[in-house]
Amino acid sequence: MITQMKFLIKDYIYLLRPTHWVKNLLIFAPPLFGGVLFNHTDLFLKMVQAFFAFSFASSAGYIINDLCDREADSLHPQKKNRPIASGRVNNVQAVFMILLTLAISIALSLRFSNEFLLIVFLYLLLDVVYSFCLQHILIIDAFCIALGFVFRIEAGGLASRIQVSTWLLIVTFLLSLLLAFGKRRFELASFDNSTSYRKVLAKYKINFLDSALGIFSTTAIVTYSIYVVERGVEGLLITVPFVCYGVLRYMYLVQTNSNGDPTEALLKDKGLFICVFLWVALTAVIIHFEDIMRFLK
Repeated sequence: MITQMKFLIKDYIYLLRPTHWVKNLLIFAPPLFGGVLFNHTDLFLKMVQAFFAFSFASSAGYIINDLCDREADSLHPQKKNRPIASGRVNNVQAVFMILLTLAISIALSLRFSNEFLLIVFLYLLLDVVYSFCLQHILIIDAFCIALGFVFRIEAGGLASRIQVSTWLLIVTFLLSLLLAFGKRRFELASFDNSTSYRKVLAKYKINFLDSALGIFSTTAIVTYSIYVVERGVEGLLITVPFVCYGVLRYMYLVQTNSNGDPTEALLKDKGLFICVFLWVALTAVIIHFEDIMRFLK
């Protein structure tokens, strides 16, 4: 009985996909680039709460997606082992987890403005519509994924009361499209009978996806460079090579069929992880240099 409970708890945790919460770190981007993230302890703790509010909302979206894709996932060489696809978690238990994660997300979100709650709601609505129909529409499926990242940036701006730069939103959207098309390319090239468990893959072609990767990698790097110049922070231009390397490293992983899932690539590929870590650390030091010097004094 105890052993069964342990496995059930493990499956419940897996349903939440906590490793994918790394995507929600984008919530910290507006106050980080705005130069206020480390100004006050209260603000930082507030952003941590916003992070968990959005993370539990995203977990609800993941569970909804797993329910909708239950049959398709059962045919996938890896996803067939997920709790719902394998049958270890039934529909009633899954719905309970959805309601629980939504309740936690709403409770954490009450500290923030109505606009923040609206962004969370829109994100969940996008997840539901995506799971039921939009994920089967060519190109639109990737746009939905990218829009979800844009919502994260907006949520961070609303939680910190920082006006989000239009350039930052564009950079986020373009980079997200790169990640989305990269994942599609990896799935199409890496797994046998991939179109049987993700019907939209049958509509994609490798050449088209390679072209999309080329387009969005180039435009993302150029747009980030413009954003850095537009910010007018001395020294921030140094971070551009890190973005270039990160984009090229991800494209290499995708086109060599090493790893195409953005989250797994970040957590498992040392080159990409170190690049992102150094980019975040360098950006934080450059933008918050004066605050750091005051702290050291």
